[in-house]
Amino acid sequence: MATRTALLLFAVVAGAGLLCFAASMVSIVSAKGGFAGTPWIAIIGAFLAFGAMAGFARTLQRHLDALRRLREGVMMLQGNAAEALPVLSSSEVAKLRDAVDTMRVHHLERQAAPDRRLTAVLGSIDEAIVVMTTAGQVSLVNAAARRLLGGDRVAVGTSLFAALSRRAVETAIHDSRAAGGPVTATLYTVESEMLAAKVCHLGDHGGAVFTFPTASFTHPSGIEHDLALHETPPPPKPVTKDTKLTELPVFVFDCETTGLNVKQDRIVALGGVRMLGRQIFRGVTLDRLVDPGRPIPRNSTAIHGITDAMVMQAGAFETHWSDLDALMRGTVLVGHNVAFDIAQLRWAAKRSGIEWEPPQSLDTLLLLATLEPAAPGYDLDTVAERFGVNIRGRHTALGDSLVTAEIFERLIPLLAERNVATLGEAVAFGQRSKAFVKRQRESGWFDEPSD
Repeated sequence: MATRTALLLFAVVAGAGLLCFAASMVSIVSAKGGFAGTPWIAIIGAFLAFGAMAGFARTLQRHLDALRRLREGVMMLQGNAAEALPVLSSSEVAKLRDAVDTMRVHHLERQAAPDRRLTAVLGSIDEAIVVMTTAGQVSLVNAAARRLLGGDRVAVGTSLFAALSRRAVETAIHDSRAAGGPVTATLYTVESEMLAAKVCHLGDHGGAVFTFPTASFTHPSGIEHDLALHETPPPPKPVTKDTKLTELPVFVFDCETTGLNVKQDRIVALGGVRMLGRQIFRGVTLDRLVDPGRPIPRNSTAIHGITDAMVMQAGAFETHWSDLDALMRGTVLVGHNVAFDIAQLRWAAKRSGIEWEPPQSLDTLLLLATLEPAAPGYDLDTVAERFGVNIRGRHTALGDSLVTAEIFERLIPLLAERNVATLGEAVAFGQRSKAFVKRQRESGWFDEPSD
């Protein structure tokens, strides 16, 4: 920033000097003759211009020297001898970029080597292996497990409870934690098929490992994993309007419902994922079905796929509140059209006798509508395609939350380009999309629940 300011200052002074010199020359050539000081103004203007240009050159040279030293340092970190550069050129930035790119490639190759070895070892094991995070997400699965449990259901980042009964899994993990090691257990698929398994709680790392004896496969076909799913965010720090978006503790939230009337319809699924700035903690999620206490209309089931049978033993909203509240506490709630989801929470809490003050929030739809007022559409599918976000599990609460989290991660640098860097600036920026804000208010999403 100091270099940029200095260069700008020298440019302004040089421009002023040249203008003085040019004006003096015009006065002399016009031969109006009345201004005796014109030659002196020309001399002063020329002096200022050449002095500023010399200062500009010296500052630029110092900047290039700094780039050269930085590039040499990068090359030394790579283990290469620093190239001698007695004569500097304007290509220093390109050379520095190439050096950084080379170091990044070498770093990624070193990181990938243990992953390739892990893939080869675990992919050759006949037993079906699945690793689950504390929140129930699959962080590792080999080919045998995908064949056993269904490749469409069990993949990295999906919920293990899409394939296995939650109650039996949680009981087995509890037994392993109490025993301090692996235990044998009988688990059940969602179709009530029994499976013999060995279950081991991962202790401080969170989650558990499941192994299932299976018939030997002639050609095991590898393994998928993302053990970063076991990472957890630090405790949230106090949030103010001046908190930077890059440091913002966030809970990206979505819910599925029986309909769109917040005063009459009910929640059937809760989903969310934690973020800190642009970092998404995919292992810190919420993925719960909720018994709405009433039949789910067919037209709603057609959208989210949740049936009455699926929520029959899911538990009412209040049974999931403590887990949801723990993830929301101290964070900013982010969602796509998030006013609807907050309204659903507000009414559900009121019906359940829960005292809850809605947190600060950011709406990715409002931010996008202000940022790109001429965009072809703002629905989640259209936005995801425009931002290059891979859609998985769309129209599930957790799936939509993960998509929204990736969109928000991409929005932060775009907002910074518009000088929107803090929570307060982002809220004000989103409110400039007056048509969408008006529509949300007219839908009753900001109304307080009546007794």
